[in-house]
Amino acid sequence: MKINKKIISQTLLILLAVGVFILIGLKIDWVATWKSVKNAHMGWFTAGIVVMLISHFLRGWRWNLLLKPAGYPLNPLRAFYAVMIGYLINVATSRGGEFVRCAMAAKSEKAPVPTLVGSVVTERIIDLLVMGLLAMLCLLLQFEQFWGFFDQYLLQPALNYMVPILIGMACSVAVLFWLKNKKKQTSNHTNHDKQTSPQITWQKSNAKETIFTKFSGGIQSVFQLENPLAFILASLGIWIGYWLNTYFMLKSLDVTVDFTLANALGVLIFSTLGVIVPLPGGAGVWGTLAYGLTLIYGLPQDQANTFGIYSVAVSNLLMIVFGSISYLLLYLEIQKASKHEAEG
Repeated sequence: MKINKKIISQTLLILLAVGVFILIGLKIDWVATWKSVKNAHMGWFTAGIVVMLISHFLRGWRWNLLLKPAGYPLNPLRAFYAVMIGYLINVATSRGGEFVRCAMAAKSEKAPVPTLVGSVVTERIIDLLVMGLLAMLCLLLQFEQFWGFFDQYLLQPALNYMVPILIGMACSVAVLFWLKNKKKQTSNHTNHDKQTSPQITWQKSNAKETIFTKFSGGIQSVFQLENPLAFILASLGIWIGYWLNTYFMLKSLDVTVDFTLANALGVLIFSTLGVIVPLPGGAGVWGTLAYGLTLIYGLPQDQANTFGIYSVAVSNLLMIVFGSISYLLLYLEIQKASKHEAEG
């Protein structure tokens, strides 16, 4: 019996995440941690949940703006449901949620999966650019606290790999232009293949070109936005929501109640770096949050771990509860649409 490689890799990631949780958990005073979490200020906590949900809705709305030029506008509410379902899957599988999100949107909106996946790739690039802007703002607001960290862990490694980075950026730009030209040439190539190739070979080639064209169409849609200003505002709104959520979560715990809005931006940067680590359940976020709070802001290790646990637990609970509700609501929407199609 063949063993699925994806299952093996996912199992290893889950085991690694469990190992990280156990390793950090052994160093934690769980009695003090529970006392801090139990006494969390519900006003700040509720505000944090609300702004996070607004950010996720903006992500769904921005996705719709991105797909309109490709000819597949999404219903903003159903797009929000798909986003939340993706986050629900990410709790257990780390990166699998992006593909599930596209599959659910394809089911509810009748949009091709390759186009949806291409648009998500573009989304991630935009998010990376916004995060870079926020990182620079963070450095500007807290230069003394962050310069040492940026110099040692980001700037110097970046300088060491500057040539590969520049080559990679140049290749990325070249690929984008190539994709744009490829789309224009597809119809000409297709007609030529029809005349010179056997029917079966042409059909296979045409199918591959169709998938490629749809995928590249999703990526290129950012260059054809109907409302660029709305897209920019949505992108900024998503990350401002993340920033405010971090601030409200810090304010809701006694151990971090004195943190400022500027401090919250630094904590957000660290938590985002943790998301890059492909571990399920927020294991990467927990580690980087605690590390950043101690290294940059001098928070005692036990208090840093308390906030790390609290933040990851709240985030996972939010994804599980609202992701499950979104799945149910989207399922009902799909069934309703299918019924109308059958009757029509």
